[in-house]
Amino acid sequence: MHKPDLDQIETRAQLVSHLLSAHGGGIEVVPSTREDTVRVRFTGLCTACQLRPLTAAQIIRPAFESLDGVSGVEIEGCRSSSAAEKRLAASMR
Repeated sequence: MHKPDLDQIETRAQLVSHLLSAHGGGIEVVPSTREDTVRVRFTGLCTACQLRPLTAAQIIRPAFESLDGVSGVEIEGCRSSSAAEKRLAASMR
C-alpha cells in the first residue's frame, strides 16, 4: 500500500465539511500518528449532535476509506466503536 495523498485527503475533507454545513457543522483534518490513517474532528453544531455515529458510519468513513492508501479513519468525539458503526451502516442499506 502506498502513502495517502494529503491533497486528496484535504479535498475530501472540504467536500464532507461542505455537506455537513447544511446542518451548521463540519469536519477538519487533524494530525494522525499513523501515516495510513486519516484523523478528523467534528466542528460547529456537529460537536454536540447525537447523530455523530450515523454521520461517521454513513458519510465520513466511506468518504476517506475510498481513497488510495487510507486504511483507517479516526474521528475525535465519536465514541462508538468501528464495529458498531459498521452494524449501523449495514442496517441503513
